Amino acid sequence: MIATQTNALAETLAVQLRMNQWIATANLEGITHEESLVRAVPGGNHINWILGHVVATRCAVLPALRQESVWSEERTQLYRKNQELRENPNYLPLDEVSRAFHASQERLLEGIAALTDEDLAAPAPFSPGGGSDTLGSLLMKIAVHEAYHLGQTGILRRVVGKPGAIR
Repeated sequence: MIATQTNALAETLAVQLRMNQWIATANLEGITHEESLVRAVPGGNHINWILGHVVATRCAVLPALRQESVWSEERTQLYRKNQELRENPNYLPLDEVSRAFHASQERLLEGIAALTDEDLAAPAPFSPGGGSDTLGSLLMKIAVHEAYHLGQTGILRRVVGKPGAIR
């Protein structure tokens, strides 16, 4: 039997998102909240912001997947693009951000599994980098965006003195 476009894309996205979750889990192992706020360079991102940014991005797409956001708009604002340069004493505790990441993972996978070909071809709720995306192309971009940022957590893990988690 030939898989439908939906099944193939949903399966690919699920594999990518599970890999991203594995990367995040490995790189966050043993990181304290205080270590999560360490920057490699002044003005650079820290682990707390990176993971929160991934969650905030997921929150923006979850409604298109008929899933509830894991955070309020107020919480997502703290971790939006271009907020990384701001010093803010209100970053959430790392364990809270991590719980939100894992909760969003479950909702993403559930929402993606229920998508139809028509859903995937529908206009996306937003389009990173301009242009026009479908929901399917947006989800693919989100998976790559996450992998990019979660790779940064591996570098920052070493910056705070921890050994590399992925070998």
